[in-house]
Amino acid sequence: MSFFSRISQKPGFRQVFNVLKNKYFIVTFLFLVWILFFDTNNLITWYKDLKQLAWQNRQKVYYQNAIKQADEKLQELASNKDSLEKFAREQYLFHQAGEDVYVLEDGQ
Repeated sequence: MSFFSRISQKPGFRQVFNVLKNKYFIVTFLFLVWILFFDTNNLITWYKDLKQLAWQNRQKVYYQNAIKQADEKLQELASNKDSLEKFAREQYLFHQAGEDVYVLEDGQ
């Protein structure tokens, strides 16, 4: 007796086979396969969109923090003349007449 004929004799197999043979099951299955894999809004596109949304949210938080830090630095520079001079000397290498500027970088 072959494997298929032994399985087909079991009562559970007949019930499963009858369900799989049902036209409503087949149509529903094909509809789900179409929606999940072949439609323009399929699972793969949905996953890529969610991944991109998460990346954009991380970027949004990063730029919000950068803006907050820049605003704090601007507020500090606007409130204190010494900090403005220090910033100009460090960032733009400004110097007064007769002064030499040396830039030392940390060795890596």
